[in-house]
Amino acid sequence: MANSPSVQDAQKAFVYGYPLVYNLREIGNFVSGAGSMPMKSPLNGFGAARELLGPETKFVTPNNDTLYILAMCDLRSGPLLLEVPDTSGRYFVLQMVDAWSNNFAYVGTRATGSGSGRFVLTHHGYSGDVPTGAQVIEAPTGVIAIVGRVQVYGVADLPAVRALQD
Repeated sequence: MANSPSVQDAQKAFVYGYPLVYNLREIGNFVSGAGSMPMKSPLNGFGAARELLGPETKFVTPNNDTLYILAMCDLRSGPLLLEVPDTSGRYFVLQMVDAWSNNFAYVGTRATGSGSGRFVLTHHGYSGDVPTGAQVIEAPTGVIAIVGRVQVYGVADLPAVRALQD
């Protein structure tokens, strides 16, 4: 029985695999509309929360001073072009999360500025064409999530933020 799996091996496998299984389930739930956020979108498209979220939302701990914009992306069949508008100094972030739930890149006020930009999202090792002026962001996994947040300065500011989401 020297080669049989032990309880410790099973525990290690669980700890290793849990983030991947959990995150891929969350991605699938978001795409199907069964996720914890009050929106959905197809793969490679953005879904936007149009109202501020409250404690009823079961997504980790949602901010209540930003509107969320999320996308679940499949880069395995090719790169995606992400175009970001000029936010005129308004805080925003697009947090890139790999299939293992690791943050691997950020686009936003602190990382790339508040001006417009073009980014090519690729699976690791991509060597194809890149549009002029676009920055390449290589993902360590073929399936990723983009968790975006845009600053809201109160209920009266919601229309301006919705326009940026669009």
